[in-house]
Amino acid sequence: MTGKMRLVRLAGCGFVGAVALFAGTAWAQAPAAEADKQPTAVAQAEAATPPPNPPPPAPTPAAPPVAAVPAAPPPADATAGTVTTTAAPTPDFKKINVGVAMRVGTAFASTAASSGIKDTSLDEIYVEPRFSGDIAPMFAWQANFQGGIPTGGMPGSNGSGVAGVSASVLDLIAKFEPGAAFHLWAGRMLVPSDRSNFSGPWFMSPWKYPGLYPGLPYPVGPKQGPQGRNNGATVWGEFLGAKLKYYAGVFDLNDAAVSPLFSGRVNICLLGSESGFYHSSTYYGSQDIVAIGLGAQYQKNGQINPATMAVGDLTTVLADVLAEKNLGAGGVVTFEGQYYHFDENDAFGRKHAYYVLGSWLTPNKIGFGKLQPLVRWQQATAQPVGGVTPPSWKMIDAYLTYVIDDYFLRVAAGYSHGDVGTTPTSNAIYLGVQMQR
Repeated sequence: MTGKMRLVRLAGCGFVGAVALFAGTAWAQAPAAEADKQPTAVAQAEAATPPPNPPPPAPTPAAPPVAAVPAAPPPADATAGTVTTTAAPTPDFKKINVGVAMRVGTAFASTAASSGIKDTSLDEIYVEPRFSGDIAPMFAWQANFQGGIPTGGMPGSNGSGVAGVSASVLDLIAKFEPGAAFHLWAGRMLVPSDRSNFSGPWFMSPWKYPGLYPGLPYPVGPKQGPQGRNNGATVWGEFLGAKLKYYAGVFDLNDAAVSPLFSGRVNICLLGSESGFYHSSTYYGSQDIVAIGLGAQYQKNGQINPATMAVGDLTTVLADVLAEKNLGAGGVVTFEGQYYHFDENDAFGRKHAYYVLGSWLTPNKIGFGKLQPLVRWQQATAQPVGGVTPPSWKMIDAYLTYVIDDYFLRVAAGYSHGDVGTTPTSNAIYLGVQMQR
């Protein structure tokens, strides 16, 4: 991928009605949430913080809270009623949070000449070392790295972009955080756009990132950069107990010859809450949630029209929704949808794109973990060319995941069928394991 690539990462009356009905049901019968699970380090290629805070593909925790110290017993000769307390400890600004995440996946895929499944390869061998810490009151830092081993050029590697042995900087962020309502992050980071980019493959239920149609070098979706990152700055904050979050970012600042990319987002929780910079695309039943996200991007002369090869402005509008309900003995049901509207300068010649997803998590463990079956439908409609609209791109994915420790340890198996208007169509079977802490 390049700095102009986009990692993706949807709408209608029926879509909104389903969400409203889901929200009403969830308000009426929200069960108690399970105990939160916090990762020991910040994360992502693609991140978010676990509930109630969204998990990172690379979040850095705020300065550790100062805990009150219990009152010390009075000395023997103290006056009756007098209580002596010790001073609260000073936060350790020398502490460095360390974490690591790893994904290994195998693909059994069809060849370019046949729809039959004939090719086999390790299509993903990827690791992320993650580091973060607080440097002083209101100031923090984050540095995440990525490493990959050659995968033979198989498409659909979750945007890892590994074409050879590689090791590079993923995130490098300086943070000014005076309060929940205002944060300023500068450096290399995730572009605030859609829920998928905030979650990444690490904190979503499907094994494969959305928008990766067969043969594409990067996903159909908003403009971002390699692994969804770009160089720039983001102002963001949260209100009303993290029910409302805003993001305003400016990117592509590493090249003076390129106009800035402006990317913004608003996230509204009708039920539940999502604190922190990152999101998750599932909370595995730890909280009931109905969240709606609205975003937009603009860049002057930011794209080349694939039909006319003329340089034009880039304008993208998007919306997403997540609804998840813990039914207790009935398990956990999740619905997710995402929609994009592109202008005529979209790099893939698409006008609309969307996906819808439904999953169910078993209420009880089966052996070491729980089972989560999932189905996802994706479609991207083309821009008309000479009054004729080319065929839409379509994909259907079906997964069965064995969730051992939520985001931190899971094993996935899945099938994908894609049709991008060419013959033959694409078929693939995926097996993978994800570990992070």
